[in-house]
Amino acid sequence: MSTAKNQLQETANGQSNYLNVNKALAQIDQLVHQRVIDKDLATPPGSPANGAAYIVAAGATGAWSGKSGQIAFYLTAEGAWSFLVPGANDRWRVWVSDEAKDYRWNGSAWVIDSAASGESQSIIIACSDETTAITAGAGKVTFRMPYAFTLTSVRASLSTPQTGGSIVTIDINEGGTSILSTKLTIDNTEKTSTTAATAAVISDSSLADDAEITIDVDQIGDGTAKGLKVALIGTPT
Repeated sequence: MSTAKNQLQETANGQSNYLNVNKALAQIDQLVHQRVIDKDLATPPGSPANGAAYIVAAGATGAWSGKSGQIAFYLTAEGAWSFLVPGANDRWRVWVSDEAKDYRWNGSAWVIDSAASGESQSIIIACSDETTAITAGAGKVTFRMPYAFTLTSVRASLSTPQTGGSIVTIDINEGGTSILSTKLTIDNTEKTSTTAATAAVISDSSLADDAEITIDVDQIGDGTAKGLKVALIGTPT
C-alpha cells in the first residue's frame, strides 16, 4: 500500500521493515524544499551522488526509460534510482539549480513558475488592425484574463503615429472599472507610450483569474493613428 498523495510506501500492521521506512524518509526528503540539478537530461548521469535529483526529460532511456516528467533521485544504499510522480493537478514546485529558476507542474508538464522566479510576462492585445485609423469609443476590445495576474506596468503602441490634435488616450478596465488613475497616452508623432510626457499610473494591480478586461480609446486627435496595441506586464499569481 502507498499513501494517497505522495505515494510513500506504507508498512503493514506488525511489519518491521527498516527499508520501507528509509525509502519513505528519502522520498519525504526530496519533497521538502524540492530541488533538482537539471531538467534536460534523458539519460541518467554516470556517477550520481546520494540523493541527487533530476526532472527526467522527454525520450528517457536506460534506468529512466518510461519516467519522463518524473523526478528521479539516486539512493546509494539501494544502488538504484527512485522516482516521484507529480500529482495530476498538484502544481508541484521545484528549484532547478543549473538554471537558477523555479518550475511548477501544471498537470501535464513542467513550466517556469514566473511568479516564484520573479520573471515578468506580457499579455499583448491588438485593439485595431494595421491599416484602419483608430476611433474613440468604449470596449474596443473585450477579453478575459487567462489567470490571476499582478500588474507592474502597462504600455500602448501604434504602428502609425498620430500627426496632431488631442493626444491618443487609452483606458483599461477590469469588470467595468478603470485600473488606471492616470490613463495611458501616446504623444503626437510618437509610436509608444513609453515616451509620453505623462506616464500612466496603475490604481488596481491585481487582476483576477477570468476577470473581464475591456480597453477604451477615450480620445484621439486628427484621426491618423493606426495599429493600436496594449500590453499588460507583470507576473502570474
